Amino acid sequence: MHPADLCYLNNASVGLQSPAVAARLRDWLEAEMAAYPRQRLESALWDGQATRTKLSQWIGAPETQLAFGASTSQLMAQVIGNLDLAGRRLLVAPGEWASNIVMLRRLGGEPPRAIELLATDADGRLDMAAIARQIDDDVAAILTPLVTSIEGRRYAVETLGALPRPSHCPLIVDAAQGLGQTEIDVRRLGCDVLVATTRKWLRGPRGMALLYVSQPAMAMMRLNPTPELAGLRLDPTSQRFVDLPQARRFDASDLSILNQVGLTAALNELQQIALQPLRDHLAALAGQVYDIAREQGFRPLLPHPETGIATIHLPDSEPLQVVQRLDAAGIVAKACSTAAEPLNVRLPATGTLLRISPHWHNTSADIDRAMAALR
Repeated sequence: MHPADLCYLNNASVGLQSPAVAARLRDWLEAEMAAYPRQRLESALWDGQATRTKLSQWIGAPETQLAFGASTSQLMAQVIGNLDLAGRRLLVAPGEWASNIVMLRRLGGEPPRAIELLATDADGRLDMAAIARQIDDDVAAILTPLVTSIEGRRYAVETLGALPRPSHCPLIVDAAQGLGQTEIDVRRLGCDVLVATTRKWLRGPRGMALLYVSQPAMAMMRLNPTPELAGLRLDPTSQRFVDLPQARRFDASDLSILNQVGLTAALNELQQIALQPLRDHLAALAGQVYDIAREQGFRPLLPHPETGIATIHLPDSEPLQVVQRLDAAGIVAKACSTAAEPLNVRLPATGTLLRISPHWHNTSADIDRAMAALR
């Protein structure tokens, strides 16, 4: 099958880059080769700063409180490794990603005393009244995704962030599935830390992620045990390298220049689309998945889609069968493993969880084609 015949509906894993972004990368490479052996360092630095400026504006944060890394896992590990979690309780949302839970257990110094689920109501929403009773001086940190990876649930993080919590207790938000498809303002969220990858809904390249750290969160962290060169500066008096005072101490030392160029182009493209038209487009396509799924006897995981993620339960099908059927029809979607959200007890334990995640480039006909392949 020719690549042009594929129907790509897996943007919650890796966003499909547009031809315009690919053309920008090609142009940059051609210009660099024309200037060889004098590399286009000036252009690289400009693109890097442009990327940082655009992303800080995208999430409502000062540029000094934004850092870049290779992945959300790498940045989350740096944050967790800097916090004093030993012997205290951690409050974690049911949809928290598996690798974050592993890092909480391994990188927090001594293991925390207990990883405790944030309370939810019968519909799976965060129960703020019950959570308020969970939070006390014994809580070391609160972790939650903004949007869950499997269900596509958009947690009410703004309300969670407004609850009183101890000054030593940061609210850490994983926005990997939110950045690019939902509005994010770290001040309105009330979070202390936010991590997100750029390869999903921003449709940027692989190998790049962002980290926001508030001033209070920086104050409660220990010195970075594994400082990157980009997070250090030379003190002229002592002639010693010291950590930068802001979130830049978490910067990776050698980010790909092409990643920064590609991400800047992708951000420019999304700004031209505008967030609300994109959200309306995703809501319509996700709603179409839900409607057809119910007609075919499948169960959507939520009463109605809350984001551009539409996941349905096929109770009588095995994941391999579903993937093979979709492959034969030229459909790229995701058969999810419940191991990715090990604390989410609401997920079905049998059958197949099929996640369909369209983006701006997808159409109603794409959804019809994907759902027809499941008949």
